[in-house]
Amino acid sequence: MSGPTRTMAEQFSRQAAAYAASPTHAAGDDLDLVLDFAAPGPGDTCLDLATGPGHTAARLAAAAGFVVGLDIAPGMIAVARDRAAEMGLANLAYLIGDVHALPLPAQRLDLVACRIAPHHFHDVGGFLREAARVLNPGGRLVVEDSLAPDQPEVAGFLEDLEKRRDPTHVHSLSRAEWEEACTYAGLRMVRETIYRKRHPFDLWIRRTGLGEGEIAGLVAHILEAPEEITRVLFEIEGGEIAALLDRKLIFRAEPATAG
Repeated sequence: MSGPTRTMAEQFSRQAAAYAASPTHAAGDDLDLVLDFAAPGPGDTCLDLATGPGHTAARLAAAAGFVVGLDIAPGMIAVARDRAAEMGLANLAYLIGDVHALPLPAQRLDLVACRIAPHHFHDVGGFLREAARVLNPGGRLVVEDSLAPDQPEVAGFLEDLEKRRDPTHVHSLSRAEWEEACTYAGLRMVRETIYRKRHPFDLWIRRTGLGEGEIAGLVAHILEAPEEITRVLFEIEGGEIAALLDRKLIFRAEPATAG
């Protein structure tokens, strides 16, 4: 495991309990949309990439034939396995692995899902190529991830803020970047929507384990930002930041040769 990969695995292992309890990951209309786009059926073999504590994998397992959840962080996998055992999901298994080099044979899966994770990947194109490789010709990939704002100055501010808050953040793609990356990976986007997600600020800023001094610095940085940036990204009430507002791109892609 390389240095950056080891650092990411360690960071997310430490955050496993926080992600398991996070309401923005555990539930929400966006998770329902992901399931609707995925349309898992009793004959489907599915893979949930960067599964974290297993929220998406567990929902898939309620409808699919068999689900594997994969994550690079051993701590996340430990929490996910405990949760699956508590829920009595016998058709759900977990393994430790890298989304850029899946330990799975080609053309064996009906569905690959990945929810709110690719902005942490150092090679989104490699992740998409691996997803395309393991899908059977009639399979589908469903992704949800943070979408870069349309305004360059807002996108730049948010990208910098995300990296200050979370050193594992790499890059949030634009819609055009996603389509280009899918095309290069041999996939075509066939359905998409944008979901606006509200994150209670205190939960969001603390989830990555920042110290109080670091949090105070980021809060000051936000409140000092131009109003044309803060009005897009935040709910601010009486000088207090109530929530982060972001957009998630949810899309379904299929092998370009299908059909």
